[in-house]
Amino acid sequence: MRANVTVLALHRHEGEPLEYEDAVWIGDGAGRGFLTPAGPACRRARVDRPGALRVALADGAAESLLARRWAELLVRACGAAPTPLLCGGTGFADVLARAADRWPDLTRRYLVERDRRGMPVQPYELRKLTRGAHASAVLAAHLAPHPWLSGRGQWAAAVLGDAYLFQVRGDRLWRVFPTSRRVDVATSNGADPAAVARRVRCARGTWTDRDLLYVANDTAGAWFLRTALAGGRPWEELREPAASGPSELARWVAARRRAGVLADGDLTLVRVDSTIGPPRLPATSTSDAEPALAAEVLPAPPGSTTAGPRAGAR
Repeated sequence: MRANVTVLALHRHEGEPLEYEDAVWIGDGAGRGFLTPAGPACRRARVDRPGALRVALADGAAESLLARRWAELLVRACGAAPTPLLCGGTGFADVLARAADRWPDLTRRYLVERDRRGMPVQPYELRKLTRGAHASAVLAAHLAPHPWLSGRGQWAAAVLGDAYLFQVRGDRLWRVFPTSRRVDVATSNGADPAAVARRVRCARGTWTDRDLLYVANDTAGAWFLRTALAGGRPWEELREPAASGPSELARWVAARRRAGVLADGDLTLVRVDSTIGPPRLPATSTSDAEPALAAEVLPAPPGSTTAGPRAGAR
């Protein structure tokens, strides 16, 4: 399949760029992919290989120490997981549990690094580390072309907590997953997988090469859904900031925050514009030596602390 993937990301109101706590992973069915940078950044990727596209988003809880690193562990695990694990709560809970298994090693390396830099961890920080890190949402979506029908595909998604997948077809919001908000956390301290499994929501669907898909955290998702339910077209509203880059995204977000229609938290939105079917590429670009996806980092203007893509939106 071929797809253009665009990530819009901006730190919370009155926060610092590097306090952005969400994580996004984009890759293919072989587990090859990339994390978006820790700070606000413009990022877009074009997937040019047959096979699956995977998008994972985790919303790190700002009150946790190392929330961003925990979110990164989660999205890497979700991106590499076999797709069938997204089709049931038990499987997805096992994926999150495997990420939690790596948390002790991460914290040990963090403590060593702090000592090496002459900045030992303070008692209050150690207490936070002992409590573990948390993410208020984890959503993974795997997308693949149909085995034999050109221009059609299938997707599978699983979510714990408050995040969304939106499917836009033509000029209407075609599908929303999940259909209701649910406050929850994914904790690094190894919650009971059976209890987590009961709270996971899963869905499967089909899509066509006319569709747009969006994966959103709670801040972006609440605005998107509220706007659509009021008769608006949030995908159209996103066209200008997505096409203009980071400065325009910052102005776009600031205007909506002032109007009270967009919350002040970190904003993360991933847009997938797909063309499913035989890749229309030169033969040399399908070599196994080629990267799974070609990613481009678009630098922000001098002095900018905001993020957004330069890729066009329709």
